[in-house]
Amino acid sequence: MWLFTVVGAVLFFFGNVKTQFQPGCSFSSGQCIYNVKLGQAQSCDAIDGSGQSGSSTHSSSGGCSCDEIQNVGNDVTSLRTTVSDLQHAVDKLYSEMNISRSSLTQTQDLLHAEQQHAAELLVTLNSKEKILNQTKAELANVLLTAKQELDNLRQQLINASRQLSVCQGNAGLAITTPTVYSGYSTFYCGFESHQGSMCNFKAETDSGTSTSLHMLWNRETGRPSSSTGPNMDYTYETSTGHYMTINALYISEHSSSSTRHTLHLVSPSFDPAPNYCIRFWYNMHGSDVQPLKVYAKINSGLGYPIKVITPVNSVNWKLGEVEIDSEYTANRFQIVFEGSTDAHYSYVYHSGSGSSKQYHDQYGNVAIDDVYVYNTTCKEVPVCPPGAYMYQNSDNTTSCYTFHATPMSWYDAIDECKKHSYNGHLASVTDQQEHDYLVRLIQSDIGLMTAGQSGFYLSGNDETSENHFVWTNNGTPTSLSYSNWYPGQPNNVASNQDCLLMQYPDADYQWGDVDCSEKHSFICETRF
Repeated sequence: MWLFTVVGAVLFFFGNVKTQFQPGCSFSSGQCIYNVKLGQAQSCDAIDGSGQSGSSTHSSSGGCSCDEIQNVGNDVTSLRTTVSDLQHAVDKLYSEMNISRSSLTQTQDLLHAEQQHAAELLVTLNSKEKILNQTKAELANVLLTAKQELDNLRQQLINASRQLSVCQGNAGLAITTPTVYSGYSTFYCGFESHQGSMCNFKAETDSGTSTSLHMLWNRETGRPSSSTGPNMDYTYETSTGHYMTINALYISEHSSSSTRHTLHLVSPSFDPAPNYCIRFWYNMHGSDVQPLKVYAKINSGLGYPIKVITPVNSVNWKLGEVEIDSEYTANRFQIVFEGSTDAHYSYVYHSGSGSSKQYHDQYGNVAIDDVYVYNTTCKEVPVCPPGAYMYQNSDNTTSCYTFHATPMSWYDAIDECKKHSYNGHLASVTDQQEHDYLVRLIQSDIGLMTAGQSGFYLSGNDETSENHFVWTNNGTPTSLSYSNWYPGQPNNVASNQDCLLMQYPDADYQWGDVDCSEKHSFICETRF
């Protein structure tokens, strides 16, 4: 508004320049206008007419010169032009403001339309979500019903396959086991002789470590030292069972290199699958043990470890488990166990008496045994094998029993048990109630009674210490707290009867000792 006030005042002022000057203050439109007399009318014309005055001539009355009057007129004209330009600028600004206001109105209308459309979509979405939730509930009921029916069919298949396997075993036929749960394959290696010793595992070393003198993962038996390594293997839990180990005690006696030895145990290749579950038993007993690392090797690259196990100075075997997905398993791959040791020796020189060896980091043995590789997730592998009988023990643990009619040696029977469960083994019997339960199961099935005419192997063994039988299915041999020997048993005929058999059907399967190479039916147990 101030712009229009100034412009109006200027126009009003110059609009009165050509009129007769009236000195003093007057009011126009509520504003005070002060008139100043710049000259007298006709004075410039009169002076110019006499020829006595130039551009600087002043009137005799003391007014402005003609040139000054002319300059003022020019200024007025210039100011009028400026005011006109300002007016055009103001008009243009008004026009642009009107255009912007119109555009804003259109944008607001469009936004309102979009908001209304969004509200309509939200109503539709809520309606569809309600329908979807109803569908989910209906689908859940259908799936539950289907699962129940599938479980019933599965149980019927388990019962039928159990009877079939018993009959096949009694007839000396190969046992066929149908896939009761979702299909997956199992790779198992206990590093025993009948498995090809190392199951196609290969021992490798880094470039700085000698491959001679057992400077590799080695297949060992028994206990290397009371200060490092396991008491015995995990598979059989006997002095003849094998496991893979880095023997730091041996390396410290044969290597003078203080550089860390890094050793790899590399599995055979596994085919692509969406998931893999890897389980193994490890022992890290010793004060100088280094971490055990597990890799999924693709082509020639190890990448980062998929599992790192920190040292646990315990003589007991521990379970290791790792699961990998398609990032690793979309291509063929290998499992690599990496162990390391700083074991070495140095010479200590004695004044006047020569030198002697000093051994460093020698108690650093790392061992693994019973490696399982499943081409599925770990949760898809059932705890109990298909067809198992479940029993609640007095110590609140649960046992799953499976009966196998095909006769095998004691060692082969253990391997068969382990193929079906990472925690499987021949059964142990810890009290009379458990023994009676197994006897009832046998006597209630004509097939099992037929298979049991020559007895059923249990996990008892006295191979390590004669006439001191132990259960060998707990990771560490356990002395028998309960026994049910037949009169005159055990008798160790020919001094080679080291394995326990539920031997006498007519005496409710009381026990006897037999040669472990004899072939008998057997009972497997998984306890959890």
